[in-house]
Amino acid sequence: MENPEAEIAGVIRSLTQGTRKEQQKVLDDYFLPDAFFVHPFCRVPSFGSKQVRVPLTNFQLTINSRLLILLIYQWYRILSPRILLEVDSVAHDKKTNSLYATIRQTFTIWIVPFSIWQANVQLVCLLNLEHLQVDKNKQPLLSHGDNKNVGKASGKRYFIRGQQDHYQVNEFLKFIAPLGASSLYYLWQLFATFLSACGVALLWPVTSVYEYAVVQPNNNGQQQGNGNAQIDTSENH
Repeated sequence: MENPEAEIAGVIRSLTQGTRKEQQKVLDDYFLPDAFFVHPFCRVPSFGSKQVRVPLTNFQLTINSRLLILLIYQWYRILSPRILLEVDSVAHDKKTNSLYATIRQTFTIWIVPFSIWQANVQLVCLLNLEHLQVDKNKQPLLSHGDNKNVGKASGKRYFIRGQQDHYQVNEFLKFIAPLGASSLYYLWQLFATFLSACGVALLWPVTSVYEYAVVQPNNNGQQQGNGNAQIDTSENH
């Protein structure tokens, strides 16, 4: 990606709504071979390309973590062939090379007749980026294997090092327990808020005693120490 904020919505739509070929092309173009993936229900740790022999054959298969991410997205499309998705906002933190996208999606399992159950969920997708030199085919020149090609670099692009999907608990409950579990968790959150208010009302004397006996003396000691330090500095001058 040359402009992550402008391009990431199209990348997300191709991964979640595209054909198998579109999914593979997007992953090959934008994800690093050893990219990682974290989701409440699955995880792909980062690992580079490895040769694996298919059992009972002489066929060698090259696998890496990006291939497993592809299989997750393909399974995602099999479970829900028709996915409605909107990218509401995107923000790029250039200091940490982090890209944040807030997403709304409607997930419908094909085996459920007449779409009587749908998971309408919200999430924040965090993408960890790397700004790397690329060759003439806009593929990354990776330091561990492509040092000899650095002289052939043709600019730099952003690539996805890893993806982390963050859901609130009540959101991912919609996937696994659609019949009221999310609402029950919402009620539990309200009850926990009520307990917090009751705890403060009943135990405020404990807080007051703690602040008087511990916090206030410590603060006074710090202020006195800072004052002494200033005096010592002035004397040295």
